[in-house]
Amino acid sequence: MNKKILAALIINILVVLATGAIAVSYYFYSSNPLVENGVDSYKFFTTDSNILAALSSLVLIPFEVQVLRGKRDKVPHGAIVFKYVGMVSVMLTFITVMTLLLPQYDIKFLLFDTSFHMHLTGPLAAFVTFVFLETDSKIKFSETFLALIPCVLYGAVYLFEVVIIGEKNGGWMDFYTFNRGGFWYISMPVILIATYLIAVLTRLAHNKLSK
Repeated sequence: MNKKILAALIINILVVLATGAIAVSYYFYSSNPLVENGVDSYKFFTTDSNILAALSSLVLIPFEVQVLRGKRDKVPHGAIVFKYVGMVSVMLTFITVMTLLLPQYDIKFLLFDTSFHMHLTGPLAAFVTFVFLETDSKIKFSETFLALIPCVLYGAVYLFEVVIIGEKNGGWMDFYTFNRGGFWYISMPVILIATYLIAVLTRLAHNKLSK
């Protein structure tokens, strides 16, 4: 039995269940004072990135079951790439929380209740499964740019809501403080560069451990 695939399967199932339950719970309760309802939670990259990572885990589950049953030799490369994109997104969430937000917000706000999974265990689960367990195929260098797509799309929406519209005109408040002092044109490229560094470094680690 492929112990690595079995471990990945178990973790993926747990991630899908936990993330799904938390996403649904936002429609009934949220410890985040900035979230008024379930739909409101999707304005946060934390929610979006974790759901993306959970979807990538969901896609992998049937393929990993087939591998364990001997129905296929390995997980399809496309599914691994999808997991890669989701993993980079949640690792951006993790690093942003640990380096940028933790010094500014109460630790109970960032790492307790549902945030414990969305900011910590969810991202780490994606990282561990992708780098150490789901190593059937290597990620091509050209595929590192795919990992930037979620960040670019969310960044464009955040810029539009926070800078162009502005909180006073019905847009979002600058909850990630990317526009503090009006320096969005510095923070946005930094975030994009950080995302690409995550993509490059995790690709190197994954490829080194691939068969």
